[in-house]
Amino acid sequence: MRQTMAMSDGNIIVNCDEPVNGYQQFVFSPETIASWTALLGLGSTTEAVAAIMQGVEDTTRYDPSTGRGVWTEAYEALEAALNDSAADMSMLADDGTVQNDPLTVARNDTRKGMHLPIIPQQSQSASTYALEDSDAGTGIDTSCVDTQALSDLLSDKTVANAIDNAEESFYASLMPQPIIR
Repeated sequence: MRQTMAMSDGNIIVNCDEPVNGYQQFVFSPETIASWTALLGLGSTTEAVAAIMQGVEDTTRYDPSTGRGVWTEAYEALEAALNDSAADMSMLADDGTVQNDPLTVARNDTRKGMHLPIIPQQSQSASTYALEDSDAGTGIDTSCVDTQALSDLLSDKTVANAIDNAEESFYASLMPQPIIR
């Protein structure tokens, strides 16, 4: 699959030669990459771009009376994990077994709500995954992403820094803030 990727006015624009999920163009922000990566437990920017391109939200799960939707549980679980109020477990054990902790359960529920595959029960071990340059660890099919086009885009320090800054800002927004009196 051939694609062109560029950043314009703070947004990443992906033009596809062949449709992905019925679309030939995707426009999203670095903040979208950061939030999807964190909320879905993705292992790379490639997985994030693939999930954005393939995800289709199940709008029947939206409750207009409460405002809760597909993403709510993942936000709450990640916020709880960052606040140290979640179960004391890692998402992946050293042997590669996915734990049934609240964050992983919430991420899998959100993935289901976006019609994306859940985190595999037998994934790579956390230590191996962290050391390798692999996109196969969390179950997202990345074949819809032109990895060369993405690599070229990410070689632009402005783009790479924008994604890094978005990730830092996203996590900071979920962290408890000190009360200043």
